Amino acid sequence: MRDYVLLYINGKRHQISGERVFQPLSDFLRYDQEMVGTKVVCAEGDCGACSALLGRAGDGTLNYQVFNTCIAYVFQLDCRHVVTVEGLKGHNGLHPVQQAMIEHFGSQCGYCTPGFVVAMAALFEKRHDLTEQAVRDGLTGNLCRCTGYQAIINATLSIKPDTVETMAERFPALPMLDAFDQHSQSSVLIEYPESIQGKTIMKRSFIPSSVQEAVLLKKQHPDAVLIAGGTDISVQMNKEKIDPQTVIILPDTPELRVLELDQENLKIGAKVRWSELEIFCKDKLPELHKILKVFASDQIKNCATMAGNIANASPIADSLPFLFVVNAEIELTGIQNKRWVEINRFFHGYKNTDIQAEEVITQIRIPLPKPEQFLKLYKVSKRRDLDISTFTAAILVEMVDDQMIKDIRIAYGGVAPVVLRLAKTEAFLKNKTFDLENMRTAGKLAREEIAPISDVRASRDYRLRLSETTLEKFFHEVSQTE
Repeated sequence: MRDYVLLYINGKRHQISGERVFQPLSDFLRYDQEMVGTKVVCAEGDCGACSALLGRAGDGTLNYQVFNTCIAYVFQLDCRHVVTVEGLKGHNGLHPVQQAMIEHFGSQCGYCTPGFVVAMAALFEKRHDLTEQAVRDGLTGNLCRCTGYQAIINATLSIKPDTVETMAERFPALPMLDAFDQHSQSSVLIEYPESIQGKTIMKRSFIPSSVQEAVLLKKQHPDAVLIAGGTDISVQMNKEKIDPQTVIILPDTPELRVLELDQENLKIGAKVRWSELEIFCKDKLPELHKILKVFASDQIKNCATMAGNIANASPIADSLPFLFVVNAEIELTGIQNKRWVEINRFFHGYKNTDIQAEEVITQIRIPLPKPEQFLKLYKVSKRRDLDISTFTAAILVEMVDDQMIKDIRIAYGGVAPVVLRLAKTEAFLKNKTFDLENMRTAGKLAREEIAPISDVRASRDYRLRLSETTLEKFFHEVSQTE
């Protein structure tokens, strides 16, 4: 077992140990390495000023994606290569993206510019021809308050993809891959004593090499925080909402990286990132793909996981209504055995789940909707892209002769301490004619099944109104597709 994280930054090797691993990468870059091109504004993963490229091993090379360094702690980044804005410049001068930003006047105050430049560079990693929509999608996670986005979009579109040197071409992958391969076989334990108000506690970061080791560590440290992508946990740590004494990073083992169709089920490992799932389900689950396009930025989706979305147990978690109506199952792995829990029985209350002390979520099994079923997913938020949900919904209906409801499942989020299946509304609609009058009546019943509150995102009355009108909207959308 080693006591350091192996991390490459702009091709340079770093072995990081002790207190330094318990900080966001953005702080490590700025204060330890004096790479101040990486800016920090929100410390929440919303603005993109801290963006860098993250290289992960795969298919015999390093694959680079944009991510937020402000919500990626150093202890998560073992066997990774990070490229900052300082690393983009090549031997022959500026990166084409940097030059295009100059020529198209894409920067004014310049504070957001490094993050934009890195996100733009990420768009050319696969050398696809870019449309304006693809550029807009790729820059969803970057905010600019003074330049205006059109100049930045024009700068990106002015570049020919085949003229851009990729990061795998810029930085020789083989030496890093060899080092990563040697180090990935061993577990990691990093600890240091922290003094708080005269009391000393030992802070620990574990990176197990197997799922069984992770489960054993969780039993030994019941208060430990498990991290897959860390995009929510890191925000809470940055904002001093939590200060975990022990963290356990889930390993990148094959069983946690599975993403495949098994007969009629989609199997998703706990370390599968949202960006991978988005690509995979484009044809297989187009309705989920539509939601994934808007619920987070590339920076977030390149790190966050569905397993983390479930374990976080938020009543406005974007994936949960969908998982509820398809009756998804959660695989929980303990020391002695594995068990599957149907997600409608998984949540017992606000932030209270069926996970036992020594168990870890290892996989999600999703039954795919049948051809005769109609699935619709809804997300309401103040912004269209990259925003916390005000209200979420999933509705799955199966009909006989296109007019009689054989089965219907309705799940709402943001209307109670947990995501709710609307059992009374479902019971009313079953065996009823699928018409506007019945759906409007069902909407009134739905209002009675929920208990929303007023908060900074919306009022109680607004959420009640949404719970009613969403069923009417569903009727019109399904009727148009028949």
